[in-house]
Amino acid sequence: MLSNILAAMLPLVVVFSLGYRAGWHKDFNGEQVSTLNRMVMLYAFPLNLFVGITNTPRAILAQQVPLAVSVFSLMCASFVMAYFMSRHVFRRDASTSTLQGLAIGAPSVPFIGSAMLPPLIGHSSATVAISAAVFAMVLVQTPLCFMLLAKNADAGSVTTPVSVRRQILSSLEEPIVWAPIAATMLVVMDLHLPKVLLDSLGLLGNAAAGVALFASGIVLFAQRVSITLPVVMTVLARNLIVPAVSWGVLVLVGMPHDTIRAAVLALSIPVGTVMVILAVRFRVDEREAASTLFLSAILSVLTMTLFIACTG
Repeated sequence: MLSNILAAMLPLVVVFSLGYRAGWHKDFNGEQVSTLNRMVMLYAFPLNLFVGITNTPRAILAQQVPLAVSVFSLMCASFVMAYFMSRHVFRRDASTSTLQGLAIGAPSVPFIGSAMLPPLIGHSSATVAISAAVFAMVLVQTPLCFMLLAKNADAGSVTTPVSVRRQILSSLEEPIVWAPIAATMLVVMDLHLPKVLLDSLGLLGNAAAGVALFASGIVLFAQRVSITLPVVMTVLARNLIVPAVSWGVLVLVGMPHDTIRAAVLALSIPVGTVMVILAVRFRVDEREAASTLFLSAILSVLTMTLFIACTG
């Protein structure tokens, strides 16, 4: 058990620390971090998903459908519930509630999950969980956030309101969306690409997790951190409450243990950087967003270890 925990958490801590050190040493600036993230989102990560799914036998992929549905549904539900709690119970403004809902409902599964999930739940389960999280983020959460943030932006803001439909259609054009869809279709049709081609694509795809974690470490250094009550509440919800409640829901609906473990570990991953990106773009609570990302990442070493041990 201890070796599994170390295998999952050590890459997260080491690469985050290297990124943080690079930021402190001024080896990279904000524009260069954006370039790193662009490379990951347009090339490395789509290739990582494509190769991972394509290498999954059709029978195993079919067995992972409950996991995909669980991760997708729970991420969407936690985002919506967190938004309404923030907006109507705690009476925060609409834009702040949107970002808080995204922080709670959108863990950084695509990036951190690529590094820590395979040794815990296997490569096929990890790939399916990550793909489901990507679909939840880019097809549901991000379009809704763009619409709500643009709708509530002041006149003369950096963007104009865009419909959810247009956001979804735009998202479908992104490699991070169509690459796993194309790979799934190949598996369903039982079509196999040459191994030498997949190995060639995987050469860049394997860099996705490391580069993304490294860039996140630089972002954490660059942002000013302020620990406030809303930040603490958001982090507790993201790191503890959502995975714990999801665990209970999946047990109640009778999911098998392997599916529950994979889903809970995926949902225990800390806040995703997309929340900070949107906060900066729309100029909404940037400091709170950065502080939430920082505290969630730091505490995740403890909280993820807890869930790894409890679901083992």
